[in-house]
Amino acid sequence: MRLGKGFTLEELKEAKIPKKLAYTIGIAVDHRRKNRCMESLQVNVERLKLYKSKLLIFPNKHGKKGVKAGDTPRSELQNVAQNTLKAIIPIPKPDDTVEVRAITSEEKEHSAYKALRKARQNQKFLGARLKKEKAKTEES
Repeated sequence: MRLGKGFTLEELKEAKIPKKLAYTIGIAVDHRRKNRCMESLQVNVERLKLYKSKLLIFPNKHGKKGVKAGDTPRSELQNVAQNTLKAIIPIPKPDDTVEVRAITSEEKEHSAYKALRKARQNQKFLGARLKKEKAKTEES
């Protein structure tokens, strides 16, 4: 969800915009990007849909022969002005306020490094511990 980065192929698919059409109507596409969360995917899909709804596509040729599917009807093209805004669809800024509170003694004593180390060791030796317990129960 940053300006200047292209939209992902998944976002284009959700917005029902083909990749080749996206390049022609001014939508940047980055095939390397991946969506890591559904929230940003939905926000970008909504931005694409809003952009597509505001977009006016002029027909290439005059007359009925030149009108293709997806072109804007001539009645809507009569009183159109060029967009001069810097950002067509700005990204809304999230509210990043954090509540200040006192740190508890339990939080002071807790060590994230030790907790992660312990979790890694438990995962590493889980099989050996289970095997040892199984052998002990079979012995007795």
